[in-house]
Amino acid sequence: MSVERRPRKVNMFRLGMYLQHTREFLELSYEQAAERAGCDVEWLIRVEEGLDEPAPERVRHILERYGVIGARIAEVMIDLAYRPDGPSWLDQHAADISANLRDVLVCEAEATIVRSYRVRLIPELLRTEEYERRIAADRYPRISPDVAWDILDHRQRLTPGGRSRRIDAMLDEAVLKIPVGGPQVMIGQLRHLLDVTDSPDITLRVAPFDSPAFEERAHDFDVFEFFSAADRVSVAHISLGAELAPKDLLAVWEEIDERAALSPDESRVMIESALADFTARHG
Repeated sequence: MSVERRPRKVNMFRLGMYLQHTREFLELSYEQAAERAGCDVEWLIRVEEGLDEPAPERVRHILERYGVIGARIAEVMIDLAYRPDGPSWLDQHAADISANLRDVLVCEAEATIVRSYRVRLIPELLRTEEYERRIAADRYPRISPDVAWDILDHRQRLTPGGRSRRIDAMLDEAVLKIPVGGPQVMIGQLRHLLDVTDSPDITLRVAPFDSPAFEERAHDFDVFEFFSAADRVSVAHISLGAELAPKDLLAVWEEIDERAALSPDESRVMIESALADFTARHG
């Protein structure tokens, strides 16, 4: 059976995966599912593989014919069908960012839980404008600091589906000590970290220099989780930029959490100490 191949959009990939899981849960073959949904078999295969963009009404029809329209995941699938390209604000930056980064940003925009681990830099969703602008030229040579901040500003203000987003960040102690952008920029950034940790939706922890060292602690990554969906998406941050990781990194996150990270209260004390040190020397 021949199926046309073309680049997949990450929201369509997730929609197709959910539809496939639903079909398999119902123990339907492609032929049985297509007959029940009243569609072509090859088209259904393309949709499940993320190679086609079904209209929301057609997704609703499939779910109704499957008998699962009342399930919570059905709402997620229909919602994804409305946004095959992700959030509308990304459209203006389509020429500025790589396809890999766009996939990451689309997934992040859908996530209601974002777990971030960083070795040398503040996680993007917790950065100040000055911090982001100072590193933009090195991290994103294809785009200007203005564009880099506009993208990050949208990311920070986004509420996925109108729902609150929980951010759980872990930082190596080095992140607090490296004067990115200069001492004054770091003073402002450290004050910002102390401010945001007052939010019930943000947890921040530090892995100190003297905590156990192991290979997984050497790499930046994120883990995204989604409302009403059991899947996770992991992101690896490499020298060439961010990209979707081939495996789930939650176990790595949990290992760092268990073996290396301080409690939120202990971490706050460490951030306060780093701020006091910068202020005393450069204040």
